[in-house]
Amino acid sequence: MSRSPACNPLPAILQRPDNHHNMKQFLIVIYFLLTSGLLSAQKIAKTNAIEDLVFLNNAVTYGHPVNYNPSKSKITLDEVVKKIQSIEKDSLDLTQFRLLLNEAIFNVGCVHTRISKGITNEATIEILYFPSLVILKNGKLIDTLNNEFTSINGISSETIVSDIEHFYASDGVTNALSTEAFNKNSYLLISKYFKFPKDYTIKNGNQTSVLQAIKELPKTKELKFNENIIFKNNDNLFYIKDGIPILKISSFYKTDKSFFQKSFQYIQRNNLQNIIIDLRGNLGGNRGSAVSLTKNLVPTSFSYCILQPKLSTKKYLNGQGKFYLFLSKLKYNVGNIFKGRQTELGREFVYNFKPKQNNYKGQIFVLTDGYTASAATMVTSWLKQHTQATISGQQSGGGYNGNNGGSFPTITLPNSKYKITFPAYRLVLDKNSDQIAGIIPDVIIEPMNGLDNALIQTLQLINSKK
Repeated sequence: MSRSPACNPLPAILQRPDNHHNMKQFLIVIYFLLTSGLLSAQKIAKTNAIEDLVFLNNAVTYGHPVNYNPSKSKITLDEVVKKIQSIEKDSLDLTQFRLLLNEAIFNVGCVHTRISKGITNEATIEILYFPSLVILKNGKLIDTLNNEFTSINGISSETIVSDIEHFYASDGVTNALSTEAFNKNSYLLISKYFKFPKDYTIKNGNQTSVLQAIKELPKTKELKFNENIIFKNNDNLFYIKDGIPILKISSFYKTDKSFFQKSFQYIQRNNLQNIIIDLRGNLGGNRGSAVSLTKNLVPTSFSYCILQPKLSTKKYLNGQGKFYLFLSKLKYNVGNIFKGRQTELGREFVYNFKPKQNNYKGQIFVLTDGYTASAATMVTSWLKQHTQATISGQQSGGGYNGNNGGSFPTITLPNSKYKITFPAYRLVLDKNSDQIAGIIPDVIIEPMNGLDNALIQTLQLINSKK
């Protein structure tokens, strides 16, 4: 069993979106990670841009584990390549190139494929912020008063939403992760989108208003728990709210096993018949910890496998990427040699687990959102397969029947030199399913400004069933 941490699909600075410590610096870093180079006057020759995207297209087509099964339709970036080829000018500014690169990576449909290093932006710019919190709700931009924006600075909301939804890839080519990232960081991302103007012309139907940009972000109240916190491990909490035990798991750590054990012992001693597993904001972490949690919740055996597909991945990796791939081959093919077997799709390493003898037997409710990915969606998949758990909230960014991971080398685009994280293996959770996107909740709960709507409604749901 591999206990190496699963790769988080966002840069480290984005992995704790609810931590508002030094938020201004936090958001500035987000901006440059998302759009490094976009505001500089640099350009890239059209021929070089085409060469970069053709290289990436070939790498995805012939080397990315999203194409691990030759009997399925190939995932390609042909449409994005055609877009660049159709551009009449002989060069692209970096804004245009980055948007097309974002679209290409989005179309891969892999939450772990992302730009890890971009072009350095040497331009100096004053960072100003959009003056109001905005969320994406049902494909619309909604402010704190529940007003819908029809346009901002002359650009329709439909266009803005379409571009924003390509910021990050989710498994199965959904907008789950991009939507969640926007809802957490809209002050910055709207201002970034419009290149930090000093004011904004907002249209709401027939009404027009002008809003001034702000230099400082509004103070955000950190989440205060007035509930009874029983146990804590790092930022993972076990607490009681309205008489319901809640496991808030922000990430999976190697040290979680004892935390889970104590939490479920408490539940058994107090004969608690309902539990909420809150996996919102959980981008993954240690797979062993995810397994440990699941052992406490499922009544039957469960498993997953890591597949090394018959692909030409190594051919497209940079030097460092090839070295990381070599190390991972040693780890699996030597360290786990007795778990491996050759299949039609490649070499497969199977990991089987049994539930705890005194596993939890009450009702399970799970909260997910677009930031629920990687090891967190391994848990949701196992619960979906082996329990009657009710899932509430928003669609997760990580896939139901597996994700691309196991090893995370990089490729380098030949001209722009963008480095892209490029998973090497395929983690399969449910061989009998074709659902590659994240689970759509049984109870879809739309976000609401200023309220933890998903938790509130889930607690109401539990109480209505008592």
